Amino acid sequence: MKTMSQLLEKQSVRSERLPRLFRSRTVDYTLLVVGVLVAAFGAWTYLVPAGWVLAGLSAAWYLGSWIAGGVLLTAGFGLLGASVRDRSGYWTAGAVTSLLLATLALAGAVTAAVLLIT
Repeated sequence: MKTMSQLLEKQSVRSERLPRLFRSRTVDYTLLVVGVLVAAFGAWTYLVPAGWVLAGLSAAWYLGSWIAGGVLLTAGFGLLGASVRDRSGYWTAGAVTSLLLATLALAGAVTAAVLLIT
């Protein structure tokens, strides 16, 4: 025999949900900062005047710095976009923008690699 509260209770299927695991964004921001610094070093060695100490560096230095910086920025923006997406539970403008920037950074790194090869 069912009681009145059991009859009035809405039938629902309950499934056990695992708790969301949020990680710290320290790695994301560290990759972004190091990537910007490495890419900035590449830009500096490209634009340095001929009379300076590092002016004699070959094209491999600045192109290699742009490649490394682009790869680091790709990893940083990709992790940041995934973290934003995981925390909100759906695609937000911040997550899409971060992943778009990761794609652009990867495109820049590939372009620098093609220039270095040719």
